[in-house]
Amino acid sequence: MNILDDNNSIRFGSFKCLDNNRVYTVTSTLSTFELNRPAWNDNSLKAEDTIKRDDGESRKLMRSQLKSRFTNIEEYKQKPR
Repeated sequence: MNILDDNNSIRFGSFKCLDNNRVYTVTSTLSTFELNRPAWNDNSLKAEDTIKRDDGESRKLMRSQLKSRFTNIEEYKQKPR
């Protein structure tokens, strides 16, 4: 399953990549849309997402990069303590 759905929205806030067995959490999303451009040019693939890995590493990736990078994932639910 891909991290993005058919509308290019992120499926899960927390997910496990089955290729490298790591857990990732989407911590924030930033729109890179310029307000002086026409509204119909806005595209969710141009959003910049901050992803935090389970070891503390944090990266900023464009939504289009997420789409190509995270193609084999499953939802991750934290276990209650």
